Amino acid sequence: MTSSSTTTSFFQESFGQARAFLGLVVEPSLIFLISFILLLLILNIAINKPALKGLFEKSPIRQLSYSLWKSEIKSQEPANPFLTIFPPSLRDGILTKNDSSAAEFQKILKKSSPTISTLQKSQLPSTKTQDLSIDGQYTPTGISSEEIRAMGTFPDYSVLSGIPHPKPAPQFDIKTAEFRPFRPFRWAYHQTMSLMKFEPDFWLELEKNYFDRLKQRKQLWDQYGTDILNYAPGSELACRELMEIVLQFLSIRYPHYFSLKNSNTVFRNNLLNVSTDLMTTHPLHVLFEHVPEDFAIMLRDENDGMYYLKAGFICSSIGWTFGTHFNRQLRAIHTEVNDYEEKMSKSMDRFFSKMPVNKPIQRGSWFIEDWEPLFVTPAEYKANGGTRHQGEEVTIEQCNLRVDWQTLRRLPLSGAIIFNFKAVFTPMLELRDEPYIPSVLYKQITEGKSHLTEPKVHNHIREPVLNALREWKKEQVENGVIVSDWKEETLPESPFYRGWEERWRLKLGFEI
Repeated sequence: MTSSSTTTSFFQESFGQARAFLGLVVEPSLIFLISFILLLLILNIAINKPALKGLFEKSPIRQLSYSLWKSEIKSQEPANPFLTIFPPSLRDGILTKNDSSAAEFQKILKKSSPTISTLQKSQLPSTKTQDLSIDGQYTPTGISSEEIRAMGTFPDYSVLSGIPHPKPAPQFDIKTAEFRPFRPFRWAYHQTMSLMKFEPDFWLELEKNYFDRLKQRKQLWDQYGTDILNYAPGSELACRELMEIVLQFLSIRYPHYFSLKNSNTVFRNNLLNVSTDLMTTHPLHVLFEHVPEDFAIMLRDENDGMYYLKAGFICSSIGWTFGTHFNRQLRAIHTEVNDYEEKMSKSMDRFFSKMPVNKPIQRGSWFIEDWEPLFVTPAEYKANGGTRHQGEEVTIEQCNLRVDWQTLRRLPLSGAIIFNFKAVFTPMLELRDEPYIPSVLYKQITEGKSHLTEPKVHNHIREPVLNALREWKKEQVENGVIVSDWKEETLPESPFYRGWEERWRLKLGFEI
């Protein structure tokens, strides 16, 4: 007799005895179902008792029970959990804000947030052209198309986002301005996002190479086109919102250089001595022409709840282009990042899905190069790793630290996640007298996991870089800049170094 026929007869016999004992009158068609449920309950108790566990460990009945239990659990799980995950609503925070700046929005916003079900069924599309004239559509942050229309252009984004406007810097001088000295070195070093608190005053930083960078980026756009800048249907609101929040920031932070004119329809740039019509120029081209920063717009797909690169422009890329990743999902964009799939992909998908509007973050990644590479095509990178002096004897004087300083924030209206960053180059020689920096960088390069650190320093410059760091570390100990028995660790001042701010402000020559 087979095990299945034995099991069936066991069900029938057990239920027949129970029915006779209790005097039950039950339809024959229910006999098998009820007996099966009783058996599963009995087995669940029996196989978890130590004295009986061995009896059932390898039995067909246990295996059948376990497989059915797993199937039941799996069937209860949503096919795609991200379909029901949305960022926190900003509505309640605005409605309860006791501030005159919020009064206008309090008149516009409905008193209750849409349900998850409503958001799922009525999300403003990110996969086809958007039409905000249609009522009843909602962005992932729970703002309706009617509310967006009522707010008009250039609403106060500090109220909507909960992030304060930057402090005006009227003394800022583009001729002497420099980026802050980013040194995002860590020990112990693992592949993590290494997120840092957002600084509202420094979201977008300008410096003395402003004109040269804009010219260089324009040349890249002329040569590579949509590999540099592009936008897909469904990104209309996000592109407009990003332009507005950036221009609002620039006009407040640098009022002597930038301003909005003619009821916010014209952007005036005194540095370039140009005025741009915002009604006839695409929002991304407005930004590209005035801001030497890269922007990637990630949008929630209404069909799967995941985030895709749907618009933006990127010039600062080594071995890849904006076109390489255009329309790709977050995880697919990072396939070549070491340890991303194994250690970061799931947490990053969750992070993107739940990221609040009022909690942007910043981070930095670093590399050491033998020139100042802003843009390297995939073909060139494959040929020479993006270097300029491979096979030559390179000195430390030729080497530069490249830091990609990055910000991640969610826009309040569209719900888009904006990834913006800039490449900051520093001659390696400048690290020589920066307290503790040579020590922690040497430690990270020599003792970090090789698959994480080797791509950061090309083989042909590894020796001169390590020799210099070792010598500078020795000098700092001998000169009393650092203590001799210091154990390398991430600096409390990271991503900067001890005493950086005074040095930096002296270089600027103005208050900021």
